[in-house]
Amino acid sequence: MENVDVIINCAAYTNVDKAETDMALAGLLNSDAPGNLARVCAERGATLFHISTDYIFNVKSARPVREDEPADPQSVYGRTKLAGEKAVIDSLCKSIIIRTAWLYSPFGKNFVKTMLKLAENHDRLRVVCDQIGTPTYTFDLARLLVDMCESEKYGTYHATNEGGYISWYDLCVECYKQC
Repeated sequence: MENVDVIINCAAYTNVDKAETDMALAGLLNSDAPGNLARVCAERGATLFHISTDYIFNVKSARPVREDEPADPQSVYGRTKLAGEKAVIDSLCKSIIIRTAWLYSPFGKNFVKTMLKLAENHDRLRVVCDQIGTPTYTFDLARLLVDMCESEKYGTYHATNEGGYISWYDLCVECYKQC
């Protein structure tokens, strides 16, 4: 840890529904761990990139949320992620907090992969249309992080792919059209 300049914290408890009953582990991973990383970064003069979420807001409309809007998380997941952000800020380390949403990639668990897998075994699927968000391709987010490492523009930023908002249902339909 002596020669580390940058830490990118991608670790998180991301099972939003299960966090409601697994509060201790969600708090440990989403709040305590980022706080510990931030304190070490502050001691060493390193920069911490902390990946956060749009779940810290209570926004029901399909509109962009500004970084300075008041947080109002409605779930344990959102509250623990907001506590993680606050721990990073309170540490006074050099930090960049990136709030993102609806991550997808060819790897790991994500909505797009789940829907495509379910389509292999089901003639019909039921998908909600009342949840609206902005999907974010992990490779694009990774590229942004690399670019930001070189910029030294500390602060809190929202980062999703462009293209507007979409419902889970419409995203599912689009996935099937593409495949």
